[in-house]
Amino acid sequence: MTINDFAIACSLDESPAYFTYHMETMLIIISRENAKANNSSDFGQIEPFIEALISHEAIHVVIKKLEGLAISDSMDDIEIVVERAGVRFQVTLNNILFAKDVSGIVLP
Repeated sequence: MTINDFAIACSLDESPAYFTYHMETMLIIISRENAKANNSSDFGQIEPFIEALISHEAIHVVIKKLEGLAISDSMDDIEIVVERAGVRFQVTLNNILFAKDVSGIVLP
C-alpha cells in the first residue's frame, strides 16, 4: 500500500510550503507566513503539481518498504541534467517542475 491518508500542518519556521510523508500519510506543510495571512494560501502555487507530488511521495513510501529509509531518501539526492526549450538544467530527481508526467520524478 502507498499513500492512503492526508494531513495538513503549518511549519514552525520560515520554510516555504512543502510535501513529505510519514508511514502512509502524505503531509502537506503550509508556510507559517501564509497560514497567518488572511487572504493568502500556498495551495494556489502547489495545486498544478498535486498529482505529481502525491505520486512522488507514494514512490518514496514503496521504496522505503522494499529497500529501507536510506535508499528512499537518497532518491532525492540524485542529480541529472535535463534540457527544456534548448536550455540545460542540473536538477534533482524530485524537482517536480521538470517532471514530464505525474510520477513527479524527473528523467532525462
